[in-house]
Amino acid sequence: MINQADQETDRLFLFFLSHQVILSTIFHLSDQFDLFQDSISKSSSMQDPKSLTSVALFHQTFKHPVLPEPTIPSETRCNLRLSLLSEELKELEEAIENKDLVEIADALCDLQYVLSGAILEFGLGEKFKALFDEVQRSNMSKACKTEAEAKATVKHYEDKGTPCFYEKEGDLFLVFREGDHKTLKSVNYSPADLKGILEK
Repeated sequence: MINQADQETDRLFLFFLSHQVILSTIFHLSDQFDLFQDSISKSSSMQDPKSLTSVALFHQTFKHPVLPEPTIPSETRCNLRLSLLSEELKELEEAIENKDLVEIADALCDLQYVLSGAILEFGLGEKFKALFDEVQRSNMSKACKTEAEAKATVKHYEDKGTPCFYEKEGDLFLVFREGDHKTLKSVNYSPADLKGILEK
């Protein structure tokens, strides 16, 4: 019999995955706009904003929820959070269609802000770095670390009837499906274990 703690962990896991879908949609929309097509080099001067701590200060100042541990808020609060994210995502879509870079920046900032607010309200603030790092580890494991791994990956897919090839990308190797050049996962790919982090 599944206990209440397990059910809550599963719900948090599904909520986190839903936000990954939202972020994937953002990246898909951005790909339609030519200003986002330049590749990012290792020498990029990007700086990460302290979005969680900044939004936490806002929440504390204006008496919005910041929960201390992973929790599912009330249905009303959950619906509010989803509504806020959907609203900002719609604004991003419109800004991209209009090719308005100022509005794109505004929508992306607002999305980051309300997403950070959701993270805090679901009590994931203390665990979110570990969650994100695990997703990053998993995503990067789609690439092959060695040429031998790339060759093994090509053989894996070709044995299943999927013609493919590999190319060197920096220090890594990427395997692509012939025809549409879809990136294929390495044979050593491992999915993100978010549930394990939430249960710690």
